[in-house]
Amino acid sequence: MASWFTIAKWELLRSKLKFDTRSMIMLILSLMLVIVASYAASQTGMSMNQKIYLVVISQPEVQPIIETDQRFDYILVDRFAASAYNEYGADIAIIGNNVYLGDTRKSAAAGDSLDNTFKTYREIVLTSYNDVNNSHPVWVTVHDLERPQNFQLAGTEETVDSLSRGANRSAGYGTGTNGATGLGSSGAIRTGSSTISPEDIAALDTMEGKTFFERQTLSTPSNFSPPIPFTAILYAFLFIFPIYFVSQFYSTSLMDERTNKKGELVLVAPLRGIDVVIGKTIPYIFITMAIQAAITLYILGIPSTFAGVERALLVLAAIFPVVLLFFALSFYSAILSRSFKELTFASVFLSVIISGYLFFPAMFANIHAISSISPITLIVRLIENETVLANTYLFSTLPFYFVAISVYAFGTFIFREEDLFTQKSITGKIVDCFEMFLSYPYGSVFLLSIVFIPFVYMTQLMLIVMLFNLPVPYSIIAMILLSAMAEELVKSIGIYALFKRKIVDITLRNAIKYSILSGAGFFVGEKAVAVLTLAPIASSAFGSVMTMGTLLLIPLFLHITTVLISSLVMYMKGPRYYVAAVILATIFHSIYNIMILRELFF
Repeated sequence: MASWFTIAKWELLRSKLKFDTRSMIMLILSLMLVIVASYAASQTGMSMNQKIYLVVISQPEVQPIIETDQRFDYILVDRFAASAYNEYGADIAIIGNNVYLGDTRKSAAAGDSLDNTFKTYREIVLTSYNDVNNSHPVWVTVHDLERPQNFQLAGTEETVDSLSRGANRSAGYGTGTNGATGLGSSGAIRTGSSTISPEDIAALDTMEGKTFFERQTLSTPSNFSPPIPFTAILYAFLFIFPIYFVSQFYSTSLMDERTNKKGELVLVAPLRGIDVVIGKTIPYIFITMAIQAAITLYILGIPSTFAGVERALLVLAAIFPVVLLFFALSFYSAILSRSFKELTFASVFLSVIISGYLFFPAMFANIHAISSISPITLIVRLIENETVLANTYLFSTLPFYFVAISVYAFGTFIFREEDLFTQKSITGKIVDCFEMFLSYPYGSVFLLSIVFIPFVYMTQLMLIVMLFNLPVPYSIIAMILLSAMAEELVKSIGIYALFKRKIVDITLRNAIKYSILSGAGFFVGEKAVAVLTLAPIASSAFGSVMTMGTLLLIPLFLHITTVLISSLVMYMKGPRYYVAAVILATIFHSIYNIMILRELFF
């Protein structure tokens, strides 16, 4: 422990020295100026939409209505002057009780804005009477219906069939308190918040008082908005942006040591590579999690009960594997890259992929079970006081943990002078990782195939996110082809490393032996992951593609056969034909999967 702690302390001190006193002062002053400017803009009501429409009015009583909308610049004239303005450039002319629009698109947009302005003004007037029940005599309670879906999460009380039966049996209209009309409760209905109509304007203000992140619980019909994924996207941005920022410092620090050769001093020290990696990583993870904790407390508030503390800790537990994966990919990118230009490309490319994995499913939070793929969905549910089951947490976060640990392990293998301070190609360094793994006493293609299971798992989940909105026959075919390619790539990469680096002789006997070991390892790992995490979508069509149902011996034979195809091609043509070997094995694998799932197509 003392070794990595010393490295972590050095890393913090070294990072602090990157910013001199002058830079820190300028950074603080810039931040203060931004805060002051933002506050001034919010207080003065500055907006880019001020006075974009010219309105000519002849009735003085219309003036108070126009003044409530900053988009309008108005002129109060008599009827004859208003008619002249209408002919020579005014967007809107209000003459008497009539409204005249010009022939331009701007005038049409101004007309829509004027219509909304009158509705808003009417609501302001009605609300100002301090008699909410008489000004808004009809109250409607909204209940959200569960969407029937084939991605039913394990552990929930209703299935798709029971939802449908419950909706047909007991859904109906009923009248609530104060004339409120809404759907009656049933097994298919998620009950909304119980709302009691306020008696006066003060009570209405209390009910409407909510933070920017809370759901809309009370509104008039004209400004009622159904649930949209904007909140989930905003949460994702708030939690993910600091990770982007800190991970850039992390990867830049590693790359800086490689380019100026200062890292050689660390390598010659009597330290293990794993201690150096942990020591360089811990400070940045600690800083990032501190930022995440501050964001969590800002959104949830300071917890005053044990349940509040538990909810805040669960939010941090959901975001931690995401932080770990971002840093693992940043670490590996910094080792593989030969220049800051390559590092920038690798960091942006991987960040975009992981961001898509996080953002796209979260947009369907509370709408579709596919959203549980993203840990951001768990955060949204926790913030909205919903319950997150243990199996849902494992389903969302285990891939992040496994892939992050594996990436760190592969990066630690090549955290040595031969790879850090030479101009080896990226593919050469990647093969070095596999060579180092296979050179260990307990390393084998059997274990390597198991290690790669989480990578395939996350790839297939990302494919589900990208394809599940397409028509079923085409999405399933695309899922089959791409999943098969991912599986064949990881099953054969170990054998490619053995043949490429001449760790073993390229013989028919070795091709068959290592094909059996690799296929068996992948089969064992695939079934273990299916048992642990795939229960939420195992009954869906996509889950069938990933697990192939309850079959046992046939998938084992398939995995061995397809990797044997790749091995035989490399045996006969050499490792340089590895890509062609993977494509051939993918075609065979895809044909098998289509035959098994033919009921989905025919």
